[in-house]
Amino acid sequence: MFPVLQDFDRIRVERFKQATEEKLRDVRCPEHNQAPRLRFQGESLREISISLTGCCDKVMQLANARIGSSWLGAAESTKAS
Repeated sequence: MFPVLQDFDRIRVERFKQATEEKLRDVRCPEHNQAPRLRFQGESLREISISLTGCCDKVMQLANARIGSSWLGAAESTKAS
């Protein structure tokens, strides 16, 4: 792969990570006051995978709902552009 493309892909991966972390920034378990934990693997958007863990099912439901609704909103604003 060309160095310029590698840099471009690295920037896109970092933006994706930051955006995902931002979406979950204020998510907390109502019972345990714990935040969900994110782990990313992969060096390109095609390879990246997310591992999401939490203290209980409730925080996982909240985190998944936040991620899902945020992606839908982003897709809608992309269509509008």
